[in-house]
Amino acid sequence: MDGRAAGAVNQQSRSPWGFAQLLEQIDMGILVLDLGRQQVDYCNAALFEVLGDDLLCQSYERLYALFVTPAEQSDLPARSSHQVLYQERLYGYTVYRADPRYCCLFVRDITEKQRLESIAQAINAMDNLGFVFSGIRHEIGNPLNSLKMALMALQKSTGNENRETLDEYIERALADVGRMEYLLKSLKAFSLYDRVELREMSLIEFMEKFIALVEPDFHAGGIRIRTAIPLDIRNVRIDERALHQALLNIFNNAAEALKGCRDPEIHITTQKRGELVWLKIRDNGCGIKPEQRNHLFQPFNTSKPQGNGLGLVITRKLLAMMNGDIAIESWPQRGTEVRVSLPLAEAAQKEPVAADSFPSITN
Repeated sequence: MDGRAAGAVNQQSRSPWGFAQLLEQIDMGILVLDLGRQQVDYCNAALFEVLGDDLLCQSYERLYALFVTPAEQSDLPARSSHQVLYQERLYGYTVYRADPRYCCLFVRDITEKQRLESIAQAINAMDNLGFVFSGIRHEIGNPLNSLKMALMALQKSTGNENRETLDEYIERALADVGRMEYLLKSLKAFSLYDRVELREMSLIEFMEKFIALVEPDFHAGGIRIRTAIPLDIRNVRIDERALHQALLNIFNNAAEALKGCRDPEIHITTQKRGELVWLKIRDNGCGIKPEQRNHLFQPFNTSKPQGNGLGLVITRKLLAMMNGDIAIESWPQRGTEVRVSLPLAEAAQKEPVAADSFPSITN
């Protein structure tokens, strides 16, 4: 110990403030339970104020049942955070087990905090709902008005119009009906997977089946699909139907971006990071305009003439329900890379290994 450290210790020993006095000044309830002797070893004055029940604060059995027993049901680690409802108040608390015999808890009354957060979430939900309804009104309103005009024109028809004019009105009406049908199908897809059934599955097997399904249509459009996935990539925990829908949305976006490009190609690779596998889908298409990038995951935001802007919204929702995520990077006239993270079925036990060090599946 150097001179400065020794001086600090001596200064602390001369200070009128001890640890007990310091703990008494903290506005958070502090509780130490002696699990060996089954008694309250220490509690500060704030605990009585936080819990508002003197009998509870003095009873080891009741405190243990309220705070420790629920926590132990989840194999209590050295540190864990929980919530408990007591006498219509919600308490948040953290449990520390630095020693097998003692259990230290920090307790707060979070009832008001929870109430304010619930209000904020409700307001946010209503704002989002209003945004969605506004988009739906716009997406349905335009074709509905066009359809109405076409039908009114047919209604006022005198019968003297030529067949081409009548066919034009009919085709316009059918196209508008198709747009509304497409929107309703997209909205159905948004709510289709309200619940996912997660199970362990080989990512390689899933991708082989997925590519075999979509590859003929892409090849027919002149788009080549290349894959380079390590053969020993670990299993992931997914809902097969939900991931299929999410990737289908991503591939359809890539196909749109590749229209008119020379040597169109989609390249699929993977990278393991910690407890996640990142599935990367990169195309060499037209890329995304800078002004569009900040609105990629907003409903009804799209640059496609026939799109409705729900594809990426649905994709992010499906991935989130599988504890995954999506990130997009794009370069104008150079292409776009979509990165999808998926949770490994088991926590990784070794350092990530570069993908190019393994044999690969290559199409």
